[in-house]
Amino acid sequence: MFVVEGAFKYTLSHDTEQALETIDLLLGALRMNGQILGREYPVTIDGEKIRTFLLIPEENSLDESRANDYVLKWLAKLENLGVETSWGILGVEPYSAPVCKCLRPKFYILYTTYVSLESPIRCGDCWGVVPLYRLPTTSGGEYVDIISWQSDYQACDTLQMNCSTGERFGTFQLSKYGSSLSKRGIDICSRITELTRIATYYYLMQSTGRGRKAEQTRKCPSCGGEWYLTEPLYGLFDFRCDQCRLLSNIAWSVR
Repeated sequence: MFVVEGAFKYTLSHDTEQALETIDLLLGALRMNGQILGREYPVTIDGEKIRTFLLIPEENSLDESRANDYVLKWLAKLENLGVETSWGILGVEPYSAPVCKCLRPKFYILYTTYVSLESPIRCGDCWGVVPLYRLPTTSGGEYVDIISWQSDYQACDTLQMNCSTGERFGTFQLSKYGSSLSKRGIDICSRITELTRIATYYYLMQSTGRGRKAEQTRKCPSCGGEWYLTEPLYGLFDFRCDQCRLLSNIAWSVR
């Protein structure tokens, strides 16, 4: 990821509230197009300039060539308001995961955690992050379904990590094949597979188990088939079902 400053220059004769509202709509459209990451955008007003600080997947993430119709609409509205838009890269975000450089991955993985800001699509070949705008849009010309699922997944992951309010609920949603969260994620994987012709896997988190040997005998929760791997994938996934496109781990409590 990269940290970028967005600068919106206007004159005090313009309607500041209208400029701020349009900038907010632009940032929302950029987020739903995968061009910016996270959902918090600090904004400051400095004389005749409105400034914001954002995270982006790649140095060229904000190029207009990556923009969808919604982004272009709000950029044009700002131009009509007389607001000049510019982006300045401040540097690399040092704690972020590397971006995938593969030309055509053999498979994708839908994966995120409560602390992740990156795209929830990972390359199965290199484990690099795949910016959403590299994929065909999945919901109304945007990626609303993926981003909404990621937000809900991270909320559930936060509940189970905090081990307090809602822990059972969060763990159930993350680990059970039939949970509403898992159903949505699996539908997203099927949609990406259909659009890209690249198999996309869904990860089912396993928190607790009766013992390591018992864990190794677990069967795929969808087809009931064998799916234990002799060598874990990326040191994380101990189970893989290619038929159902599911991944899981030996329970963290016994791993």
